[in-house]
Amino acid sequence: MDLLEAKRLLETGATTPIALLEEALERAKAFQDRNALAYLDEEAARKEALALTEELKRGQVRGPLHGLPLTVKDLFPVKGMPTRAGTKAPLPPLPEEARAVRRLREAGALLFAKTNMHEIALGITGENPWTGPVRNAVDPSRQAGGSSGGSAVAVALGIGLASLGTDTGGSIRIPAGFNGVVGFKPSYGRVSLEGALPLSRSTDHAGPLTRSVRDAHFLTEILAGESIPLEAVQNPVFGVPLDFLEGRLGVEVRKAFTRLLEDLPALRAEVREVSLPLRGVYEVYTRLVRYEAARIHEKALKEHPEGFSPQVREALLAGLALTEKDYRDAVAEREVLRLELAKALRGVDALLLPVQPLPAPPLGTEEVELESGRKGHREAFITLTLPFSLLGVPTLALPFAKVEGMPVGLQVVGAYGEDGKVLALGGWLEARLG
Repeated sequence: MDLLEAKRLLETGATTPIALLEEALERAKAFQDRNALAYLDEEAARKEALALTEELKRGQVRGPLHGLPLTVKDLFPVKGMPTRAGTKAPLPPLPEEARAVRRLREAGALLFAKTNMHEIALGITGENPWTGPVRNAVDPSRQAGGSSGGSAVAVALGIGLASLGTDTGGSIRIPAGFNGVVGFKPSYGRVSLEGALPLSRSTDHAGPLTRSVRDAHFLTEILAGESIPLEAVQNPVFGVPLDFLEGRLGVEVRKAFTRLLEDLPALRAEVREVSLPLRGVYEVYTRLVRYEAARIHEKALKEHPEGFSPQVREALLAGLALTEKDYRDAVAEREVLRLELAKALRGVDALLLPVQPLPAPPLGTEEVELESGRKGHREAFITLTLPFSLLGVPTLALPFAKVEGMPVGLQVVGAYGEDGKVLALGGWLEARLG
């Protein structure tokens, strides 16, 4: 059941907020082994659900999300819940509640739990030495992806109807791809991150993880506090950056993606090859994000380095060693890449490419095999998603195939500000690929 279906059942009296919550709590118990949740107070959640149920009986509706149980990634402060962001290090001062969370609450959402994440959002595996790994929804021996892994797993397993996540280099889209759900990274700045723990202020995005594209659109409008009109889709033109994908996919994902491209013309879509070399994008992104992240956590890094796990500490120290010139150079190089992307999008409705080069790998994986040979896990997985966070454009991830019995995601990438178009194209694809 997706969010809008549950909303319809509430509105027709076929269910209640407390019944929806009890179902979410049952699912949380049944799938405790997946380690999706960072915090859950059942008593407080039931109390709130009963209040929402009584209000609904009296015809009092707080907003469009009234009584719908949602989860929130544990780097957003939520009133009455702790915020740990998956680390033992002290966090910078945070307010009582983040603005995006407040928007959900004001719309009537039942915010009942916080989800586990990769430590301080600096990583894409979802494996965290402090909180334990989040385990894949389909196969618990595999990674859930990160950093919004708990959110994706919760949505996939019905622990709540949707979740609020963040994406700095793929942190919504990679877990969505690994677990077979929808993840949307809106245009940079569309959804406020005020009050949330930042990782890289110039690259962070907030967005929803859901079970359907229509839910992603519905939630994004609420989170953004504005209407995002969907554009009518007829005979879409998709650009495929084959030069960028060269050597960056695994053999089976390449086959699945090629099959999709071969099927699209029969669905009245045009597929056009576009050039998007994006040379050096991985290095530019890594420099920029680590520089910004190191300055956010500088005090904790100097005073309580033991609070960070070795891998995260090493990445932050590398960021601290970067000079202001290194950072300014990365910012300038980003502008060159931005022009490249704008050029690739000319004459097409959106770009299409896989979210991931391979299905979710086993827990503990450090290297993977791609068409071009062996690659480190981080570079192999994040290179396909990071350009679109770095460049701030709307990008949707939705399931499109199974490889080794595991879900694989497809990215729909649009021009800055064209969130409605990307979501409309995603809906068009979902209807035909489902």
